[in-house]
Amino acid sequence: MALVSLNDIHFDYGRERILRGVNVAIHAGRRCALVGANGSGKTTLLSALAGELALQGGTRQLTGGVEIRLLHQETALDPAGDDASYLLDAVAGQAFARERDLESELASVARLLATAPASEHDALITRQGTLQQEFERLDGYTVQSRLEAALRGVGLLPATWQTRVADLSGGERRRAALAAVLLSGADLLLLDEPTNHLDLAACEWLENHLEQTDTACVIVSHDRHFLDRITSRTLHLDRGRVVVYSGNYSFFDKESRLRYDQDLAAWQRQQTRIRQTEEYIRRNIEGQKTRQAQSRRKQMDKEEKLERPTTEPGLFRFKLEPARPSGGTVLQAEGLTKGYSGVALFSGVDLHVSRGERIGVVGPNGCGKSTLLKLLAGRLTPDAGRVVPGHNVDLGYYDQELTSVADHNTVLQEMAAVDPSATIGELRSFVAAFGFGADLHDRLVGRLSGGERGRLALLRLIKEGHNTLLLDEPTNHLDIRSRESLEVALADYAGTLVVVSHDRRFLDHIVDKLVVFPEAGSDTAPRIFLGNWADWVRKRQEERNAPARTEARPRPAATTSAVTGPIIMSKNEQRRRQQWIAEAEETIAALEEEKEQAVAAMSAGVDPSRLQELGGRCVIIDEELAQLMAKWEYWHREMEEGP
Repeated sequence: MALVSLNDIHFDYGRERILRGVNVAIHAGRRCALVGANGSGKTTLLSALAGELALQGGTRQLTGGVEIRLLHQETALDPAGDDASYLLDAVAGQAFARERDLESELASVARLLATAPASEHDALITRQGTLQQEFERLDGYTVQSRLEAALRGVGLLPATWQTRVADLSGGERRRAALAAVLLSGADLLLLDEPTNHLDLAACEWLENHLEQTDTACVIVSHDRHFLDRITSRTLHLDRGRVVVYSGNYSFFDKESRLRYDQDLAAWQRQQTRIRQTEEYIRRNIEGQKTRQAQSRRKQMDKEEKLERPTTEPGLFRFKLEPARPSGGTVLQAEGLTKGYSGVALFSGVDLHVSRGERIGVVGPNGCGKSTLLKLLAGRLTPDAGRVVPGHNVDLGYYDQELTSVADHNTVLQEMAAVDPSATIGELRSFVAAFGFGADLHDRLVGRLSGGERGRLALLRLIKEGHNTLLLDEPTNHLDIRSRESLEVALADYAGTLVVVSHDRRFLDHIVDKLVVFPEAGSDTAPRIFLGNWADWVRKRQEERNAPARTEARPRPAATTSAVTGPIIMSKNEQRRRQQWIAEAEETIAALEEEKEQAVAAMSAGVDPSRLQELGGRCVIIDEELAQLMAKWEYWHREMEEGP
């Protein structure tokens, strides 16, 4: 059954045509992804589905009794005019308004029964039974437990529940609004970037929650992992029209490329036919074949002209090249401690970063991930401990506030500031290759969208040629194609990478080592794990499901089960493992070189404190070498047992 449908709808913003004859129907229980280029009108289409848009053409049909809830991209919990409203009560008031009314009315009837004359008891008891039946149908007795579970799920812990809504941060209010929408019991949820402001644990909770309900959803998101797991149909908004694909995002990604090739070929064939027809008309309009020429002109005028497909859904091609290599040790963090207002975020953190390592930093919101990156970049001073940069280390830092680009510069001026010797033509070609059309070249940075500003900040890093990149949520402001472009560039990057991200697909493709933070305020130190996000999830699940056990031979930390039978790997998987093996060999060589230098220094005679430091470092190197060698052997076995 279609809950809501849009039939041949049109909507323009001034001269810009956004929706052009859109036809779409959302059926009960179906979870759909809504995708399209930035600015294509996805948010506008959600508003049309919700009935919040005054259509300029077409119709919207809503099945009777269907309730729709829309979570706008910038929606934050509204205290409803009451500045003293507390988080728990505010969310309950928005999510369970009907249940609260029934509860209040049941209490009122109970009070009346205690004082009313006997002649009124039958009517009151009947009313009480009706209310009780409706309250139970809405599962009213579980309201409190569902409310608390949802708040915990989106990352709002009990310490925040009695905080005034007006005192919450923007991210906390956004998560509270999401919880209220999810608990509303609506038949259709329209979610615009629901994973914004969620940490990885909250993203996983949201996925599990949506999978366990029968509620229909239309979801706009740049989180490819989320879309692949949750949705089974994809609505592609392109040039004002919707094309429906019967699969998740990965299915759409493959099929849309094939469709583009087909559409482009059809447009090219029509253009060739038009040119040939126009040439025939030109040569014969005034000769003996005038009637034939006129007839062909009429036929050509009647033929529906195809639009040229929009730019092929490919990637922006750019290359990150270090101007010079760094030494074997890139960064050495020792005993780092940092806190704010007397509350420690973390303490005693040790981290050694070797040349060529690709490290992801993950953990819940507020645990100190961005703070650690700022300490490593020298943007903050630790309360205790120190960060020692290695030889020839050239740090590039990308902060999620995008302060590395200046609002008063134009796009071209920003690039010229990094590369003064480049000509205007060279700069135009450079920025155009990363999605900055001619209309954006002279636009002030302060007037760019978040995604455009994020891409410009990345372009600065490209031009600057750093051999070590510290990236704080680099995908936050990027659309899906820009994220994929960045992944390709970082995969080929020869330098060292430390990245904070909650994009799981990005972490799987880019990093091979994780720094995993515990909850904020925990006494547990961050954990070092060799592997990417998917490896960590498997390992974490293994640890939850089975007691720790000592294995007879070392195995890589990322592996969780024995290989049984032949390993069937695609060519991409084979190339990926070959890349892992090559990177592991480079890291092993760098660690062995560093150990030789440390041993030589100890043999030459150093002061006792330095001797202890070098000895401790050698122990750490031995542990890392053992883990790397185990992974190296495991990947080689996979390659040998594969096709």
